[in-house]
Amino acid sequence: MIRWWVGLWDRREAPTSLAVVRILVGALILVDLLELARLDLVVPLYAPRPAGGMAGVLGRELVPELYRWLPATAQTATAAFWLAVVAAATFTAGLSTRLSAVVLLLLLAQLSLILPPADRGIDMLLRNALMVLAFSRCGAAGSVDARLRAGRWSGDGQPVPSWPRYLLVVQLAVLYTSAGMQKVASAWLPPDWSALWVALRDPHFQRGAWPWVDELFVLTQAATAITWLWEWLGPVILLAFWYRDTPGRPGRLRAAFRRYPLLALYLGVGALFHLGTHLGLRLGIFPFAVLSLYPAAVHPETWGALFRRLRGVPS
Repeated sequence: MIRWWVGLWDRREAPTSLAVVRILVGALILVDLLELARLDLVVPLYAPRPAGGMAGVLGRELVPELYRWLPATAQTATAAFWLAVVAAATFTAGLSTRLSAVVLLLLLAQLSLILPPADRGIDMLLRNALMVLAFSRCGAAGSVDARLRAGRWSGDGQPVPSWPRYLLVVQLAVLYTSAGMQKVASAWLPPDWSALWVALRDPHFQRGAWPWVDELFVLTQAATAITWLWEWLGPVILLAFWYRDTPGRPGRLRAAFRRYPLLALYLGVGALFHLGTHLGLRLGIFPFAVLSLYPAAVHPETWGALFRRLRGVPS
């Protein structure tokens, strides 16, 4: 068992999956930051109150390092924000990938400390993913770094450590399972199952005052039940990886996972759920932020086969 555990964290594979995650996570953070700038929220969210912001950050016992080391002005907040934008762009492009990831992670963490109520749960999820990616070799393919080092965008073909991809997959499983465990309100439980119906009628979240929501109440109940059950089944992700890694062991459940694409089915339901909630509800970047981690659950060989097919290269 110890030998297997050590071997698990020492595995190597193509960097394709991590590269896809890097591009999606980086692009999403970049778009989100630019949207804040478009809405002219940089100073209100990140500057101290005397400089025009909403945060009473200077009166706290622990002042963020940004305002301990630099002047507590709107200019400092603006400079930190735009440096984060540049770091997000270079991280997405894979230019000085690891340095860009570290700089972006530290800046996002500092900005989040200035006004904690403005820090969303999905921001924490993205920072966790960014921390894992910073310690990975996600810039070994599909990046400017790969182009500069190997002369081609696909990199030098050398395998990279697999453990960062595994950690991202674990993060997905923990996210869904814990979300299911926290859905204990009566609206999420039988015989009510009205949570999605309530959300679709909430003026804060609904995309429109649709009269057909009441007519389709039974369908929203079914969708609520499926969502609740699907989140409780989050460990399916880890089971799929475990069973795929131990094909020689006995068991009907292991055989079912080997025979049927249950992981693909689970992730497919998740993709439909996130895209569906995005179409019906105003949830910000949440649906796409979670979906940006999905490529980590796809083996690099699968991505390689897909890219070759798109280029018309025989497998």
